[in-house]
Amino acid sequence: MSHDLPHDPYITAVTTALTAAGLEPTEYWTEDTELDRYRDDDLAGVAVMLTAVLVWDGDHPAIEDAVAEHGITVLWEHPAEQWQWARRRRDGHLEREPEFLAKLGRWSDPAAVVAVVRALLAGRPVPEGYAPYWHEADSVRRAVDAWAATETGGAA
Repeated sequence: MSHDLPHDPYITAVTTALTAAGLEPTEYWTEDTELDRYRDDDLAGVAVMLTAVLVWDGDHPAIEDAVAEHGITVLWEHPAEQWQWARRRRDGHLEREPEFLAKLGRWSDPAAVVAVVRALLAGRPVPEGYAPYWHEADSVRRAVDAWAATETGGAA
């Protein structure tokens, strides 16, 4: 992170919970430089989005070899409504387009993110149901909404 971004407090809470559970990502970062791939309006190809990328390399102790030999990547993107994930290839790129994790909404409680990541790393089905809302998200959500309004000139 080269400068503070509005979603940093949430991603910090998630990575802190993952670390406490022994699932610290090999690396992670947040950014605001990726083009918003969800746009289909006049700002498509121009507007950027907020992103968090969490990577577990293939040699992470929590990864089952048969599940993801080269690791996994878990993504948080605004304006996506859910977290996403994909296995990684040997070269570090994703094997495929990321798959949405229906259980994990944009502001899911970090403990729920931990449970889903633990399942993904072990090759088990993700827990059923929907993750609870992270109650501390309100101020972060407002900051993200303000960032998005500024980024798009009010055309969110």
